[in-house]
Amino acid sequence: MLGLKISFAKKEIVVKSATEEDKKYLDLEGYDVVVVVKNYVYLDDMTLFQYTESRHRPDKFKFVDFARRLK
Repeated sequence: MLGLKISFAKKEIVVKSATEEDKKYLDLEGYDVVVVVKNYVYLDDMTLFQYTESRHRPDKFKFVDFARRLK
């Protein structure tokens, strides 16, 4: 175990114009936009610990949020 303490996470969801790479891999079926989800996880000292980005067809995207706060 690394003993790192996660302080908080931030999620950003935006709709952007599709890139050539999006068009190549996502089978956009005529859509010219994609939903981009970026997730940032920070440690106690504000160091960025994890970054993820995913890209989605707008007709296939669904956002569900669940958060549990531990004491």
